[in-house]
Amino acid sequence: MPAVTTTDTREAESLCAELGIEVLHASKRIRTGPCSPQQTHSAVRIQKMINLRGREHAWAVLYALSEMENPPIELKSSLIGAVSDLFSNYPAWERRLGDFLNALDLLDLDELQRLAWSGPGIDGAPPKTRILITGYLQVLLMPVMEPQEQGVFL
Repeated sequence: MPAVTTTDTREAESLCAELGIEVLHASKRIRTGPCSPQQTHSAVRIQKMINLRGREHAWAVLYALSEMENPPIELKSSLIGAVSDLFSNYPAWERRLGDFLNALDLLDLDELQRLAWSGPGIDGAPPKTRILITGYLQVLLMPVMEPQEQGVFL
């Protein structure tokens, strides 16, 4: 079965506008600076997430990334996909969005993205940044979101 191409991104663009995220065409540069709004080139990724997991899931992912104390200026597809993967693997994290936001505030997502880009690839290929970011976030957030009881012996 051939892959389905997503071309209509109006729902994704509407959701981004609702959350104050500016959707840019791929040819436009991301503006950085203290007064710059959050921006993304990832309308297709967001639309695919809406089609696959629903608008509520996509809203929770974008809300988490846009309402942090120190949100990343550029919302890259790999970061959006990584948070979506976490919410899919740990549905309780999506339901506990406030706790998830507090945990994200402890992290520097821009630095995690840089680490992922410099991460190892396989057989000379570039790194799979979405997978690396998902793994980094899971390892860093698990102790906060799923704390283990102290003093329990097996």
